[in-house]
Amino acid sequence: MQIISGMEIAQEIKQSLRAANEKENICPVLAVILVGEQEDSLVYVGLKEKAADYIHGRLRLVRLDAEIEKETILQTINELNRDDGIHGIILQLPLPDKLEPWREEILTAIIPEKDVDGFNPYNRGRLFTASRGYASCAASGCLEVIRRVYPAYREKNIVLVGDSFDLIMPLAVLLIKDNAQVRVIPEYKPDLPGEADILVIEKGAPQVLTGEHLTKALLLIDAGFYWHSGTSCGNVDKDSVVNNEGYLLPVPGGLGPILIAKLMENLCIAARGGQAI
Repeated sequence: MQIISGMEIAQEIKQSLRAANEKENICPVLAVILVGEQEDSLVYVGLKEKAADYIHGRLRLVRLDAEIEKETILQTINELNRDDGIHGIILQLPLPDKLEPWREEILTAIIPEKDVDGFNPYNRGRLFTASRGYASCAASGCLEVIRRVYPAYREKNIVLVGDSFDLIMPLAVLLIKDNAQVRVIPEYKPDLPGEADILVIEKGAPQVLTGEHLTKALLLIDAGFYWHSGTSCGNVDKDSVVNNEGYLLPVPGGLGPILIAKLMENLCIAARGGQAI
């Protein structure tokens, strides 16, 4: 399989954003609300800060205690909504367990114009209309890869494995709106790769998809993430599929960097008042 470098694609996107921002002297500002002290979340925030700096932007980190009340988070979001110096707002997920029941309410508080993660239910609903708002960065990142590998993807059989609100569902809508042939499967089954020309797998188990399951060349996008045997991996057993035909966007180094680049792309659009770059 030809291994697709998510790092290279992400770098191309960020270089283009940086050139446009420097030319127009635009400094997009992203506010990240981080609740609690989760180590993984701090790592992801650091990657976003590095990307924002690279594109001639800035990240403002708003740290809140894990025991904070929902009302205080909503107040913080409302203050950021009113701050004209902030172009985009994201809530770093996951939330502490005690706040998880109010996740949707908290995400809804971020006004659609600054919802650069595309998680506000209003923006998620706009995907079904002609006037699209901000799409989930994971979904638009997958679509970026599909379009690059198979420009004629509308003629391909596309199978999406999972049921997530931030990837599978918005990606399915984007593809259907593009007149593509899409099938969504909640759980992985070994016979699924045999019917797909493009397979996006987010749900299953660590390295559940192996080379023996592949009967033809296809584009395989691994969108899972696990810590397994002391290292990070996805749903695809990379070592067992490398001798098969086709293309693989692996874990690590695949969708993750592209997702952050797409977040920066949404941020730059927000900084231009919703205008394309």
